[in-house]
Amino acid sequence: MKTRLVYLFSITATLLFASCSEDDDSVIDTEAPEVMISEPVEEEEIAPGGEIHFDALFTDNVELASYKVEIHNAFDGHTHAEAKQEEDKDNPWSYNEVFEIEPGQTSFEAHHHIAVPAEINGEHISEGHYHFGVFVTDAAGNESQAFLELHIKGEHDDHDHDDHDHDHDH
Repeated sequence: MKTRLVYLFSITATLLFASCSEDDDSVIDTEAPEVMISEPVEEEEIAPGGEIHFDALFTDNVELASYKVEIHNAFDGHTHAEAKQEEDKDNPWSYNEVFEIEPGQTSFEAHHHIAVPAEINGEHISEGHYHFGVFVTDAAGNESQAFLELHIKGEHDDHDHDDHDHDHDH
């Protein structure tokens, strides 16, 4: 009888321990954050010397940690060997910045104005297709990504754009 009681106690303790550890596993955050970009929009055109308006909402079920904005050219067939053979034709622009989010946030609205240079090293930047990527990481290390394609093209002069004229009227 005593052996049965010890055996029954051991099984009960094992089941309780196993169920407790399963509960602990459910606390681990495995859900990636969500990214909703409202600006810029897919296929938006931005003139060299202008700016990209970036507005997005990030949400997470537990806690957000940081986000990164990355912009790079999407020129087909670009390799370092070809770039050396080109005659000042290829002068792509890129942007890469990480932003920390204050601890404890489950929702965050990002808003930035990202300047697009007209020139790099005295040469006009290459116009064409660029990828705009946003990477959001939560406190547990889960990451989500969102990408759009932008077109950088337009005027290379230094005149004010319509958006800027309205700002000066206030």
